[in-house]
Amino acid sequence: MEAAEIAVALVHHPVLNRKGESSTTSITPMDVHDFARTCGFYGIEKVFLVHPAKGMQAMVHDLTGYWEHGEGGARNVGRKQVLQSVRVVNSLEDAQKEGNYRLWMTSAKVENGEIVEPYTLPKMAGNHLIVFGTGSGLDVKNLPDANGWLSPIVGIGKVRHLSVRSALAIYLDRMFDREG
Repeated sequence: MEAAEIAVALVHHPVLNRKGESSTTSITPMDVHDFARTCGFYGIEKVFLVHPAKGMQAMVHDLTGYWEHGEGGARNVGRKQVLQSVRVVNSLEDAQKEGNYRLWMTSAKVENGEIVEPYTLPKMAGNHLIVFGTGSGLDVKNLPDANGWLSPIVGIGKVRHLSVRSALAIYLDRMFDREG
């Protein structure tokens, strides 16, 4: 059986705001770098940033261009390599088309639908796109239907959810847990 391709998407639109309304968030340089580096650490070769605004897309291209073609890449070849995995797309559907991906959503709360443990994805046939949301979570009513959900990360502290960068690292570590 051919190995499954795993890719990651960070959705900035459509997401929910604090009032539960459909919204759009800004892409931050920290998200670009941290998602690319974390995915590179775990061998994930495609990182999709989902945002429809041309200005946000241009900012990402400027940032990655500095490392891919400018001085940054000459000084830090590792950063250049991982930032080459970043792709900016208008919508989750655009990302999905690029690899005929099955969508696996993430959330701090249990959603309706099939829930799978992260370590099962690399064992499943096909290509898989793990979808993370910014803001107050994914606006699933305005996104393509998911194949399922990754099991929520459950903490024991005072807050209910993690930063999206922390959640990414935990999910990828669980996905490639050799004992799972």
